[in-house]
Formats: sequence, C-alpha cells, structure tokens
Amino acid sequence: MQSVLFTSLVGYGFLVLVGGVIGYVKAKSRASLIAGIVLGSLLGVAAGLLVTGSPVGAAALGLLSALVLIARFLPAFMRTKKVMPAGAVVVVGAWVAVVCVYFLAA
Repeated sequence: MQSVLFTSLVGYGFLVLVGGVIGYVKAKSRASLIAGIVLGSLLGVAAGLLVTGSPVGAAALGLLSALVLIARFLPAFMRTKKVMPAGAVVVVGAWVAVVCVYFLAA
C-alpha cells in the first residue's frame, strides 16, 4: 500500500507543479506559480516523509494538500465544467485524498 501512496503523492505533486508553471506561462499568473510550487513541494515532502519512515505524517500532509487543492478547484470546475485544469486537479486530488484516508485508517 505504501507504493500506491508514494506514487499518488509524487504524481499529484508533479501535476500541481507543472500546472502552476503552465498557469504562469499562459496567464502570467504569479499566484498559480507560487501555489503550484508550494503545494507541489508539500506533496513532495509528504512523499519524502513516507520514504524516511513517517507514513502517518506523509498521509496527513498529503490529505491536507489534496483537500486544499480540491477546495480551490472544485468551485471553478462546477462553474466552468472545464476538465483542464480544474477537473483534473479535483479528480486526481480526490484519488489522493481517498488513498491517504485509507492509509490513515489502516
């Protein structure tokens, strides 16, 4: 199960980081760049915590990061119905949240 959690955290972190850079390049949004770097890094730190032997901390940090991103992007997805970027962030974030909750409950 740790490998699923690790892969989910790293993949989501990469998606968020790249999305922040794309948001900056396309829309000149510094907020997107900063949020992408900060939250992508937090997801990377969560993956690092998993590797270094703190699985509960990793799952908790991953869950918190996913919930923050879902809270930000779900209203945008409901308003625009656009799969990119809002829909993708919400769907992948929901997956990460479920994996983290499952890991914390186990």
